[in-house]
Amino acid sequence: MVTALIVLYFISAITNSKKIVILSGVVFSFLLYPETFFIICAISLLVKILSTYVIIKDLYIALTVLVLILLKNTFFSTASGYQLVGVSFALFQVCYYIKDNISCGDLISKLSFFPQLYCGPIVKPSSFDRLKKINIKSLALYHLIFAIGLFFKIYVAYVTHKIFLEDNSLLNSVFWLAYMYSDYLSWSLMGIGIAGLAGFKMPMSFRAPFFCRNVSQFYSRWNITVFKWCNDFFKVSGSKKYRKYKAYINIIVSVSVLSLWHGLTFNFLSFGIFNITYFLIQNKIKKYRKILLISQILFYFLVGYTFNGIIPNYIFPTISYKYGILFIVSLVTLFLFDFFFYRKVKKIISISPPLVIAVSLIFVTISFFVRHIDGQFYYAQF
Repeated sequence: MVTALIVLYFISAITNSKKIVILSGVVFSFLLYPETFFIICAISLLVKILSTYVIIKDLYIALTVLVLILLKNTFFSTASGYQLVGVSFALFQVCYYIKDNISCGDLISKLSFFPQLYCGPIVKPSSFDRLKKINIKSLALYHLIFAIGLFFKIYVAYVTHKIFLEDNSLLNSVFWLAYMYSDYLSWSLMGIGIAGLAGFKMPMSFRAPFFCRNVSQFYSRWNITVFKWCNDFFKVSGSKKYRKYKAYINIIVSVSVLSLWHGLTFNFLSFGIFNITYFLIQNKIKKYRKILLISQILFYFLVGYTFNGIIPNYIFPTISYKYGILFIVSLVTLFLFDFFFYRKVKKIISISPPLVIAVSLIFVTISFFVRHIDGQFYYAQF
């Protein structure tokens, strides 16, 4: 998958053509995951039939999609030995397209676009519109974003994944969260970079999720498009009677969707219950800022156990000093990215856009030939 993304990056950088990049993305989806591609073709045909002859409320569409995703990730998961990679995100996107006037071929190309299909984000039709302005600075930005995403995948995600697999201490949840974030963030950044170079815009999946005050804010910054999908299709009434419960309902719905999305298993159900309970507790202590901060830090130490259903065997980490240092470096790198990148990126690019482009191209080219991994991304299994 990494090789395919790098090839698409070069295609996008050389051609700057939206049509060529989308077509190339569809070809990669067909060649690498033909089962998923043919399912998307069937879904697209069904969507066109329904949009032509049947009027369905948005809520019913979203519920149907959620049930299908639940069944898919329960019976066609990694654990079952056979998976339909990318179908979940395609189904999420269907909710935005089912009432949109779009041809079947165009729908297939957008649902199966490789850089966003397998790990998201959930892309609305408007995201594929051509950007109005593409200058040297915007090109430098997207070159840099792709290069950073590739760096996170082949170095940071590699280190955090190895540590997560080898360690079963009390810090296992932290190791898992760092791995999941770096791996998922890397895919998201590479997709944004490829799309941007071709002249259209993929939405962000993350925005500094670990600089949050509470669980509710965390999920509004983690997997942003899924959170927005919940708000778009599971709307709370604006009447005074229900307004005071809106925050509760939104977080319960969002966490429930996240839990059901991954599959109907005990650990994912416990993950949902844990998050909802934690939100309710934090809502009671929100006036006490220091206690709330401590509870949020504790959340990062605990959430992985419910998601993975793992009970730690050791108190202290069992990894070597070498990987301990590498993990600290990886964690600091992620925090520095979240804290500085969005604020400083314009200044970095304005210094010398051609230099940024050249350095990014050199790094990606070298990585294409010397890297040692080309594995599947974490969220592609869902």
